[in-house]
Parts: sequence; C-alpha cells; structure tokens
Amino acid sequence: ASDAEATRRLDLGLEPPHDPEAEAPPPRRRRRDRAKTVWRSFVDYMYPLSAGDSAAKSGSVRLEALDAPRWIASIQIVCYHMYEREGSFKQYATWFAVWTQLFFMLSGFVLSYAEMVRPVKKGRQLSVLKYVRRRLTVIYPAFAFSLILVIAGAAVSSKHTKFEWQVLPLHMLLAQSWLPICVQESWGASCAPWVFNGEAWFLSVLVLYWLILRPLAAFFRQRGRLFCIAYIWASWVFCIVFHWAGHKNTLAKAIGCQDSVCINRIMVAIRAGPLGYLHVFSSGIAAARIFILSAMCDVQTGGPPTAESTKLMLASSNAPCILRYGCCIGYASYVSVVFFATGLIEPYYYFFHNGGLIPVMFFVLVGAAVGEDPLAVWVFRCKPMLVLGRISYLQYLMQHVVR
Repeated sequence: ASDAEATRRLDLGLEPPHDPEAEAPPPRRRRRDRAKTVWRSFVDYMYPLSAGDSAAKSGSVRLEALDAPRWIASIQIVCYHMYEREGSFKQYATWFAVWTQLFFMLSGFVLSYAEMVRPVKKGRQLSVLKYVRRRLTVIYPAFAFSLILVIAGAAVSSKHTKFEWQVLPLHMLLAQSWLPICVQESWGASCAPWVFNGEAWFLSVLVLYWLILRPLAAFFRQRGRLFCIAYIWASWVFCIVFHWAGHKNTLAKAIGCQDSVCINRIMVAIRAGPLGYLHVFSSGIAAARIFILSAMCDVQTGGPPTAESTKLMLASSNAPCILRYGCCIGYASYVSVVFFATGLIEPYYYFFHNGGLIPVMFFVLVGAAVGEDPLAVWVFRCKPMLVLGRISYLQYLMQHVVR
C-alpha cells in the first residue's frame, strides 16, 4: 500500500523522484573525509600505543616511553667515541660521554618498578641466579655477537696482546669490570674493562647490581616519598667523592701511588667499576618508588598505594606538575648547561661522569613514565623512536665493530 501511495504521489508531482547522486556529499566534503581518513591512518601508524592507552590506565603501566631516552643516551656516547676530536664538536663531546650513567639509573628504575608493583609473594621466591639468568637472556645474545665480531677482527689483524687474550674469558663471562685489572704495556697501562669490546663494560657492572636489585627494591618499597627524594639528593652530593678521588689523581697521590698501572687501577675503579655507579643505580630504584607514590593509585580503593595493594593503575593527574613535565625540564636543563656552561665539565669531569646528572635523569625518567610530558607523548611514543629505543643496546655494542 505504501509503495502504491508513493507511486501515486510521484505521478501527481507531489514528490520529486529519488536521485542517489543528489544525496551524495559535495566534492569538498568527500575530499575532507578522505583527508581525515588518511590522517587517522598516519597517526595510528606513528603512534601504535595510543589505542592501548585506556587499557594501560586500568592495569599495570608499561614503560615504553623509556626506550627513547635510552637511545638518546646511546647515540650521544657513540658520537663522543667517533667524533671527540672533530674541531668545534670537541668542546661538547665530553658532555656526551657522561650519559653512560643513564643505563644504570634506567635499569634500576625499570627492574625495581616491576618488583614494586607486584603483590608481595609468600612462599618460594625465584632464586638470585635464576633472576640474573633471566636478565642475561635479554642482553647476552647481542653482547656475544658483538664480541665474536671483535674477536674475529682481532684474530685477523693480530693487534691484541697476550694480556688481552688472557682476560678474554672474563669478557665472555661478563666479569671484566668486577676488579680493576691492569698491566703495563709498551705504550702504557692496559686495563681489562676496556679491551676487545670496551664499550660493554657497563653490562659487566650491571650483572653485579642485579644480584642486589630485589633486596634494594624491597627496602625502598617500605620507604616514603620524602625519604626517596632525600636519598636521590644525597646520592648526587656523594658524587663529590669521585671528583675528589679522580681529579688530578688526588687519591693516587694520597696513598702514594705513582706508577701508571696503579693510577689506572684507581681510574678504572671509578669510571668503569661497580663502586662508581652503585649510588646511580640505587637512585633509579628510589625514582621508581617516587613515581609509584606520585602517579599511581590502588585499583580497588582509588587511594595511594599501600603495602596491601594488589594491583595499581596509572593516575597521572595526581602527579605534581614538575613531574608531569619532567622530560622537558630534564633535557632543557641539560641543553642549557651544555651550551651555556660548556667549560664547567672540564674541572669537574669526575663529578658529572659518576652521577652528576642524577637530577636531570630523574626528571627524564619519571616524566617519561608518567606519560603526560609533550616529549613523551609526541616524540618518545612515536613509532620511529620506539624502534630506535629497542635497538639502542645493539647500536651501542656494535659501535666498536663499525668503527
């Protein structure tokens, strides 16, 4: 009946005939819709994590934005090693060298965060050796590959000495930096951490730190925000000890050490040994605790995390403004010092090299973890930076082979 009525109204001219083209959007609107579709596809490609933001806020927080600062640190150190003597770049290159300490603070931050957000387990725990082995399964393949390439090149060129071949087993076991082993060669002192793939010494130090990570995480888990802040500042002030010990060989002179081997042992102990960066590593653990207390809450109660909390979620709006913009604050501070106080690092090299950038790195790490900083949102979480962040360790380890 309705079809007959519609036909009658059309015959009487009461309704215009149906024209599909008349209902189509105008060309300008079609182009605009097409542009929106292309833009949304581009954004989805560049920011693959954006679709999972809501899920991340309802469960444990994944710290993908921390991969980018690791790559930024890695590329600075690579540039230092390759271009430290290149004209005007030389005055900035020394600053790039101090970013090795980020690897220690970042490792302490990420691994202790994973421990502190888990409910306290009762009963049998994972043994220390199994825990370290789990960590090594992530990094050792890349390290072993780079070491094999260096050894192959050394076998062909025959440039390495008897001492270097003797300490090779220590490198294979990632134990080359545990003790400051040095000998006198014809050209000067040669030290175990810096032969073969010398840039990998920090991995050897990390292995020792992983042995004590879980006890340290359990200790800081029971501490409040003010204690952790005080600990980080105390660690920063403690860097003066390394400046005193290393600057102009003050410690060597104080103990009557005059030969080059003894002086280099002290230098290795400070710059490439476990004693030189334990305060940096533990500062990363304290920073993780501050992040949890400042930017996370209990899923069940909505209140701050407690010892009884079984599941936490991100509450970035609770974080102080200074932490929500931590990446901008940290990198802006660093750039300002590099360009406007370039000469400051020369008389205080050991201070900056062994933890002097702890405040800068604290803001960068916590700001990236909170996830509201513009750098974290628009730069660190974009796909190119995510890819670069995941290859940062391999890039760092392969620099000696490429060079």
